[in-house]
This record gives sequence, C-alpha cells and structure tokens, in this order.
Amino acid sequence: MDMISLSTSFGSSGCRDGAALVQSVADAGFSSIELEYRIESPLFHQMVPEMERTGLKVVSVHNYFPIPSIMPHSKGGGDLFLLSHPDKEERLEAIKWSARTIEHANNLEAAAVVLHCGRVEMAPEMKRLRHYFDTGRIDSEEARAFIDQKLQERERVKSIYVDSLLFSIDRLIRIAEKQNIILGLENRYHYHELPGPDEYEILFTEFSGGPIGYWHDMGHAHANEKLGILADGELLKRYSDHLAGIHLHDAVGLDDHRAPGKGEIDFAALRPFLEKDIPLVMELRSATPDSEITEGLRFIRDLMESFQKQTSKDTGKIE
Repeated sequence: MDMISLSTSFGSSGCRDGAALVQSVADAGFSSIELEYRIESPLFHQMVPEMERTGLKVVSVHNYFPIPSIMPHSKGGGDLFLLSHPDKEERLEAIKWSARTIEHANNLEAAAVVLHCGRVEMAPEMKRLRHYFDTGRIDSEEARAFIDQKLQERERVKSIYVDSLLFSIDRLIRIAEKQNIILGLENRYHYHELPGPDEYEILFTEFSGGPIGYWHDMGHAHANEKLGILADGELLKRYSDHLAGIHLHDAVGLDDHRAPGKGEIDFAALRPFLEKDIPLVMELRSATPDSEITEGLRFIRDLMESFQKQTSKDTGKIE
C-alpha cells in the first residue's frame, strides 16, 4: 500500500460536510488519511461511511480526536489538555481524552496516535526570537546569548513538567498496548514545548519496549534548525531507531505547513527515513489549493521513486 497519506488539516477547519472532505482526499490521489483534532463528532460520523465507500485507510489519528464534547465551541487542538500539567486532576483529564483518541484509532484500525506532550511553563519570548530571525540577526552574539539564556531557564524549571509527562505517558502506554496502537510523540515548533531533544532520551529509556516512538514533524524541526536551537538533522539522527511516522510539509524560513516542493527544505536528506515502513503524512495548512496538494504528492512520489532507482543502481540490481 502507498504509505503517503494526507492529514485532514488542509480542509477540516470550519468544514460542515464530512463526506466531501473525505472525497477530496480520495480525489487528490491518496489511499490513506490522518484524522486530526479539528474534527467534531458529527463531522466524523459523516466521514465514516464515505471512508468505507472510497476505501480510504486511516493510518494515524492526531490527539485530541474528535473534539471533546465538553468543549463544544472549540476549534480543536493538540494542546486542549496538557499531559505535562503539574496538577494531577488536569493530567487525568488529559489522559482520559487521550485514551478516547486511542480507542477511536483502534476502532479505525489505525497504526498510531500522534501526541502533543505539553510544555515547560515559562516566558518563551518567541516574538523577540522571531525578530532576531526576521532582521537577519539570529546568528549575532546578542541573539545567541539570548537563546542560551532561555534554554538554561528551560532546563532549570523543566523537571516538574517532565515528571508530570512521565506520569501521563505511563498510563497511556498501558492503554495503547491493549489497543495495539503506537504513541507517536511529535517534535514541536516552540522550544519550550515537550519533548525537547534530551527529554526524548528520558522517555524512550523509561518506556523501552513499549508502544512509543518519535513522530518527526519536518517543518517544526526546520524552524528550530533555522533558529539555531537544533543542529541540522539532529532529531532524526538521534532518534531514527524510534521513528514512528513523519509529517511531511515544506517551509520557507519559519513559515511551515506548505506543500512539499513549495519551500526550502531539503527532502533528499530524508532518504534513509522514507525507506522505512512507517506512515508518511502530508500535513498542510488550511485552505491549501487542490493543485498544490496533488503537486506535493507527486513531488514525494517522484522523490521516493528516485531513491529506489538509486538504491537499485548502488546494489547492482536490475529494475
């Protein structure tokens, strides 16, 4: 089966016709789909028979799905409840609704649930950080000193939030095992969010052997690399053995969730990882034009085909 899927992120915001949303995914040439957190229960129920009719397979579900009923006017979000919240009752609420997502994923025969894991509560001063980047001063001595200061602050205060996240994941791991679901922990856009590079090490050590993996978001990683917070390719290099899935999208500077091929990301660097048997999900911004969606899919398929040809050439195998 073609492992390239499309997240409903491109069209779910404000959508009132679930059948049309599913049909648009099929019409774009995809055979599989990721359901994400902007979908309300009534919309989901409209989608189910259309997914059965078109044969679209659900490969992953992005927490919290569908939008929790206790938040009827919410636009949805991966951070509606924080798995890292220091208050136990708040964490239990996050666990309860995450468990509901896991159960839906199992019912849909999906492979994975993508999780946002919360954050370290601090003043991240992202506007100042973006200003350094936008004015071409991100590599200046002043900017580097500021980033070092903020990362040190994060390190000083993070322990209570990391411990709270461990509490939550410990409970979700047990549920995921019973439901035959992998928990994909997504790398986040903002540096104060969890997990950071070192927290992944803690989580994978603590829950070694459990249904947990690294879910790589290309645009988020690119933004942090452009800001000098991460070294180029750092997360994939460190956690390739734990890779559970990839959100494919392009970026220009810090502006991400563009269709693949419409930005500056070097997709060729993904070659070792695109050959893995994992979900590859195009996660595009709302209202991405249909033409860009189909061009993005063609871009990724052409790239994978070129990788396969190069591999055959390198091994002397005749196509």
